Amino acid sequence: MVIFENSGDQIILRDEKYYFRGEDGAHLSQYWEFEITKEDAELVMRDASYSTKLFLDYQNKLWGLVK
Repeated sequence: MVIFENSGDQIILRDEKYYFRGEDGAHLSQYWEFEITKEDAELVMRDASYSTKLFLDYQNKLWGLVK
């Protein structure tokens, strides 16, 4: 169930877990969905710009740039 949406970014609650779903905004856009903490979900719902940080952190971990 989508519990928050802003400019195409969504916070989803599924099986008592929170997920972020968004688009990377590149020329050939890709949609991403990954699990986040309840605290991160609450931060995004208070300040939608926090979703950019979540997305960049996720990509950096995915690409092995940070642990």
